[in-house]
Amino acid sequence: MIPEIPLADKAAQLVFPGFSFGLDDPAAAERLVDLGVGGFCLFGGSSAEVDAFTRRLQARARLPLLFCADYEDGLETNVSDGTGLPTNMAIGASADESLAYQKAIITASESRAIGVRWVLAPVLDLATEPSNPIVNVRAFAADPKLVGCLASAFSKGLSSERVLGCAKHFPGHGETVSDSHLGLPSLKLSKEALLKRELEPYRAAAESAGSVMTAHLYVPDLCDGEGTPTSLSPKTVELLRRDLGYQGLVTTDSLRMNAVSDRFSSEAACLAALRAGNDVLLVPADPNEGVRAVAAQVRSDASLGPLVETAYGRLMKAKQACGLWKDRGLEPEGAREAVGSKRHAEAAERLAASCIVATGAKTAPRAVRYLELGADSPEEWQGGRFVEALKAEGCDVRPYSAEGSGTIIVASFVRPRAYSGQITLFEEEARQAEQAFAGAADGVLVSFGSPYVLTELRSWKSALAAFGAAPCLQVAVARVLTGKAPATGQMPVPLDLSRRA
Repeated sequence: MIPEIPLADKAAQLVFPGFSFGLDDPAAAERLVDLGVGGFCLFGGSSAEVDAFTRRLQARARLPLLFCADYEDGLETNVSDGTGLPTNMAIGASADESLAYQKAIITASESRAIGVRWVLAPVLDLATEPSNPIVNVRAFAADPKLVGCLASAFSKGLSSERVLGCAKHFPGHGETVSDSHLGLPSLKLSKEALLKRELEPYRAAAESAGSVMTAHLYVPDLCDGEGTPTSLSPKTVELLRRDLGYQGLVTTDSLRMNAVSDRFSSEAACLAALRAGNDVLLVPADPNEGVRAVAAQVRSDASLGPLVETAYGRLMKAKQACGLWKDRGLEPEGAREAVGSKRHAEAAERLAASCIVATGAKTAPRAVRYLELGADSPEEWQGGRFVEALKAEGCDVRPYSAEGSGTIIVASFVRPRAYSGQITLFEEEARQAEQAFAGAADGVLVSFGSPYVLTELRSWKSALAAFGAAPCLQVAVARVLTGKAPATGQMPVPLDLSRRA
């Protein structure tokens, strides 16, 4: 039964502040609980820290809190000791719905164990723009049908464990060439074009999606003026509700991202998001201001009442769907043992085995000169697990030197990073790689991130794409490279390799 509380308190429930472990004050979070917020979006921390925090705040809250986090590729995405899983694009390379489902099961199991019942995934953006700095391997593929199938399977996996998913970033961030963390990207596609392509995955996943996240984009057909993002535009939510028929929970993307916070105060952003039809006002820059604004405005503006009532009802149903009325999201003691467990690590390796794409001449090196772009010494290697796995398969691996002997392996870890605006190799990195490959009979390029690196470099003889750097993917690449396992994945995005030397 949905609890009946004053309208201003219902409005406060719609605000979900952010909380960053190691940066934010837990006492300040407790004060926000006292103001009546409906939940929090969590960033970072260890599993023990997150578990203790969610228990602490649930004990204080009048209504059960809904905690959410960006665990797109398993808890390792944000939680230091969580299990790392193949990225969406790696799953896209397998084209296997069962792998997407199993990825979700592991994610949900570990998420529940620390009190987080809302996972802000899957990404439904299309990987159609190589220069997009924020989507890339977070997307399943370029093909809308494949994205829809895999996203649906992932969402069903989460819901089977009573964890809410979140289809994002509506109406589609894939075609943009800038990062909404830094500014307001433009998407110059008509509503008709969006319905034919970008929104096709949402149709497929609408029934299984626990929620949908509106993006901060400028789309002329969906925005009221060039400075208004889609997340704050009624036309956007109307498209989702009326044209696609989605009636579930809708949340904004983080309102403290520069695309919004550079243009709107927290008060204005929260009120505009509410009027646009969003149910959850996610991570305003100043959550205290956001709570006060919506609570005060609903008292003075009668037109907001029905919007708040509807949004509150959807939020309460979402909390009910993930079992918060039953257990407040608190698992029994000992549940946290699942986080980063050996069982989950082994399952992750089984998933990763089907996700590797290989191209070019095959090689089975016994001696390796390893060059990791962006690392000045072995102490800085991100590919430590890859090197360990090569050694376990009998390879003699040594840091690259121009005078040494053995197969040259160049590893790239280019991947999307919020606020970086960068998704290509730096010039010095590309020059370093080409110099290493020059004259090599069997130079191997391994991308533990963006597959488009394969088109940036020209002189490699063979290449492997893992689409991510999780330990399971590093092990899978080592096994393929040494001939212990086949590379069965297919490239999920179009690559033009014709300009290679």
